[in-house]
Amino acid sequence: MERQPNAQEPPGEQDPHADEAILVPVLNEEGAIGKFLAQLAPTARKRRVYLLDSDSTDGTVPEARDAAGRLGVDLHVIGCPPGLAESIRTGLATTVESRVAVLDGDGQHDTAIVDTLFETLRSGADLAVGSRNVAGASVSEDWPWYRSWGANVLSWLARTAILPRRLKDPLAGCFAVKRAAWNDVADHFDTGGYKFLLDFLAASRRQLAIVESPLVFKARIGGTSKMALPVFWEVLVSLEYCLLRGRIPRRWLGFGSVGALGMVTDMLLTGLLLNIVGIPFAWARPLPVLVAMTQNYAMNNRFTFRDAERKGTNALTSGWLLYVGCQTVGAVTNWGVSVLVYALGVPWFLALPTGVLAGMVVNFVTARRIVWRAGE
Repeated sequence: MERQPNAQEPPGEQDPHADEAILVPVLNEEGAIGKFLAQLAPTARKRRVYLLDSDSTDGTVPEARDAAGRLGVDLHVIGCPPGLAESIRTGLATTVESRVAVLDGDGQHDTAIVDTLFETLRSGADLAVGSRNVAGASVSEDWPWYRSWGANVLSWLARTAILPRRLKDPLAGCFAVKRAAWNDVADHFDTGGYKFLLDFLAASRRQLAIVESPLVFKARIGGTSKMALPVFWEVLVSLEYCLLRGRIPRRWLGFGSVGALGMVTDMLLTGLLLNIVGIPFAWARPLPVLVAMTQNYAMNNRFTFRDAERKGTNALTSGWLLYVGCQTVGAVTNWGVSVLVYALGVPWFLALPTGVLAGMVVNFVTARRIVWRAGE
């Protein structure tokens, strides 16, 4: 990990700006970063700027260094793992300044809000948020209707997930936080890879002083949106994680959610074959089970175990065969445990979910260790 400034102790408080930093997460933003830094320069010259680069494959870092040199910006590069939230966590863990702001390097966050965010922290807030959902805020008209609709739905779900905390834009990507507030959650912070603020609020165990300020959310200067389907799924799993207050591991939640969707597919196809096609139940079951297994495999490969995703025909085919084998072991475990528990005198309506849970555990462990070997 590359980091140039001295990290022994934070700068003194004689100049309040000297103890403030700006984190700028980037991934392949060569077309935007120079213009973005030019917009940021008036406020950036007062503070250190840390470029959080998630292994960009274009010329983002050289372009940023050239622009910073021309503009007189004190820029430092920190190499980060994949994932927006993981990049921000790495930036917070690597820097030492007492007040830290975060805004994207694609130009969508109006840089004029930075001074307001820092002033809010200096006035006593623990967290200052650049919100798209308060009076005075605006969102670029370039947003297609489906993205605007999706953002509104996710924001509503997120507000529900973090109750009783009152925040109108819990999915905001532009915010500033005090070092002390971050230190309170650093040891137990868990992130799904995209929406840092949502995970931070879920991890915080004390009442935070939060202030929202209106953000002008503009069209990106360059580059492409990172809001792909896997990211959308990560946000949904993060919402589940927040609702359950972190009691169930995030990857397990994702695996279970995929399984639930597979069960829906299984039931729909079985009902279709039974009631529309007229196939007897015993003969109607194999195809839906196979389709559901294949759907689960594809979704887990793309979403749950994204860090160990299988790619290419051979890898996908061998992975599918292994996955079906693992699911078969899980099904046998489900049956065996439920029968055993029932034989011990437990009512069937309790024995059944016990077997299902045991089967799910076996499915998850074998899939993780055999099919994807995630985290190894």
